[in-house]
Amino acid sequence: MRGFTLLELVIVLAVISVVLSLTFPAIYRRSLDSPDVFNNRAKSLLESLFSLGRPEEICVDFRKGELSVGKERLELPYPAESLVLPGRLVSGELVNRYCFEPYGFGYFVLNLRKGEGSYLSLFTLLPSGQTLFLSLNQAQEETLKDKVEKGRITEWFSYYSF
Repeated sequence: MRGFTLLELVIVLAVISVVLSLTFPAIYRRSLDSPDVFNNRAKSLLESLFSLGRPEEICVDFRKGELSVGKERLELPYPAESLVLPGRLVSGELVNRYCFEPYGFGYFVLNLRKGEGSYLSLFTLLPSGQTLFLSLNQAQEETLKDKVEKGRITEWFSYYSF
């Protein structure tokens, strides 16, 4: 009965380690890009808005695809199309970066374009930072922008029950 030599075992372990070293970073990077990871990171970032009773500035960088609260930054998984506040609609076509302090606002919506006619909308309540992630079609997204801008968000939620 013949067993494996030490050299054969070392070669097999070396091959396995090379394969793992090449595939593990790709698997890890893919897990960081998952929707659940983005949702959790966005929720924790936005919930930290009023830490220690002082609200942090919120910035959306449309060009870089980044959301920042204070000094914390979060890369967006899809291109940011618009930021909607009551009485204000900010489009990525008009500005590269828009910042605001959440004084006097009850909520805001950040619309991300997932694909043709498909959107991911982050509806955030202030000051709690509680965030809903809504997957919308183009008609729903347009209606949401209109209702938020006019301050009539309850109409939207009564029509589209999620």
